[in-house]
Amino acid sequence: MSQTDSLIAIEKAEVGYREGFSNGHYNNHQKFSPAVPGLEWSQNQAWCQTFQSWAFQQAGVKGLAPVTASCPTAVNWYKSSSRFSYYPAIGAMVFFGPSGGQHVGLVYEYDAHYAYTIEGNTNANGSSEGNGVYLKKRARRDSHLYGYGLPKFSEWIITADPGLKDKPGYTYMTAASSHGESDALSVADVEEALPWMSSNQLAWAATHPTAEEQATENGDGTTADAVALLQDALEKVMGVAPGDPYSVFEAETQELFERFRTEKLGCSGADSHGVPGTQELVELGKQSELFNVRAGSSPAAEQLWVSLNQVVWASAHSAREERAQPGGDASPKADVALVQDGLERVMHTDVADERGIFETATQNLYDEFRRTMLHLSGSDAVGTPGMQSLTELGQRAGLFRVRTGFPVGVTTDAAGLDAMGQIDPKQVTFHRCTPEGTLEDWVAQASTAAGVQASSHWVKGFRTAVARESSGNPNACNLWDANAKTPPGFSKVKDFGDGYLGDGRIVRLNGSLTHFQCSRGIVQCIPQTFAQRHAPGTSVNIYDPVACIAAAMRYVRTRYGVAVDGSDLAKKVQQFDPNRPPHGY
Repeated sequence: MSQTDSLIAIEKAEVGYREGFSNGHYNNHQKFSPAVPGLEWSQNQAWCQTFQSWAFQQAGVKGLAPVTASCPTAVNWYKSSSRFSYYPAIGAMVFFGPSGGQHVGLVYEYDAHYAYTIEGNTNANGSSEGNGVYLKKRARRDSHLYGYGLPKFSEWIITADPGLKDKPGYTYMTAASSHGESDALSVADVEEALPWMSSNQLAWAATHPTAEEQATENGDGTTADAVALLQDALEKVMGVAPGDPYSVFEAETQELFERFRTEKLGCSGADSHGVPGTQELVELGKQSELFNVRAGSSPAAEQLWVSLNQVVWASAHSAREERAQPGGDASPKADVALVQDGLERVMHTDVADERGIFETATQNLYDEFRRTMLHLSGSDAVGTPGMQSLTELGQRAGLFRVRTGFPVGVTTDAAGLDAMGQIDPKQVTFHRCTPEGTLEDWVAQASTAAGVQASSHWVKGFRTAVARESSGNPNACNLWDANAKTPPGFSKVKDFGDGYLGDGRIVRLNGSLTHFQCSRGIVQCIPQTFAQRHAPGTSVNIYDPVACIAAAMRYVRTRYGVAVDGSDLAKKVQQFDPNRPPHGY
């Protein structure tokens, strides 16, 4: 029997083993720690990695893996030996969680979509803390799966890594299975690990309108998946399904979740309302036995924007030309830096190029991302970044969203403004914004996004208008004037701004339903105007000051004919003129 098959046979023979049970719960007391010299101290602690050290010792291949109880130590051991991959292999150790530091198993079979594993210190739900040894079915594309350590078996190791197909010691196969004597335990015996819900994605869905939620429904592990899991769990635990569309988080899903808080968790008062929290979701997952919970990708509302046009431009120009571009958040360098950060996070390696400069190392790693993570090949896996792959990178890294944006150096005249950036009013979002920087910074960024020439005229004008419209509060929402209504064809929206009442009071809305057409943001746009004049590459959140200012720039350019450098802004629009009294615009 080969080294690989011996190891797998030993681990499969342990399937069904359970750790000690006392005082009504499992206690991490197991047989493996005392049997591994040097790891006796690890008794009564998490033992998934200790189990692997024990198995390698029992199979007589102790030198092919680190003797350790620590997953991070094992990951670093394989990386330092240049035996780490992001593709499965037969007999490979598979690591889970951030940097592979939370959990480990052993691969005995894989195909294009799944890795089949033997894991210690897990349970029927597949969580990293458990009670015994189980067979598991793990989705290869699950972001919780970090990567694989490849032991140096004497008979070579079978791997799905195409980068290793021509190297000694490796046999390349797109799908493979072990052939040990214990294969009576087939794939049919495997318990598929429960899916992971991202609490961040769920919170994002809970604070956004239906149109925006549905726009995210592509690929695995999206907000739609998180909401669908939540609705299934609520139906199972509460005995009734929410009336909202499946995978869309709206009023009835929120109401049923609040019933779950009150009836199943015993919450009351303020604790029974608001956006679902991580611990509450953990409890729902346990009671329904339908999902596990982790933070997951950052909510899209909190992510930055990357301009596809900027990245494409940078990929096609020399480092000298890229360096010559002005700095700032709207420059190609800022976009490229985000792409590089995303590549480093997803591919677990450093980009050798200068930060913000798209050259050979960035291109090569981007191509490897397409081959490795997106399973593209041929011409689809090389060349200029495209919208689909860049969007996928942003989602997997949890760092950014993608828009086409303005090409480098482009400004537009008033006649051309409406053709770029316009969105449906129902795409506008109303989540609270905590921006960094000053008003001058926001005006400069908005100038680039709006395609106008940055100047002191714009700064002076907006300094006046902002003071008059919102007193400088990006989250201002006017609840009392004539605009505060919901026109036909629209509905009230969940709002997270600061509601200004007619008597001077300010209330924190915290998701309350407000009229759609309220004037909002740092320069008090109504959603319809914000959507019509929306600047490409900026947030669709009306409370984002850069997006709100950019939309206002485009509005005064088209309605009042203000010059591209803003030199006649104060003259043409009274609300922007400090020498005249306030006046609506």
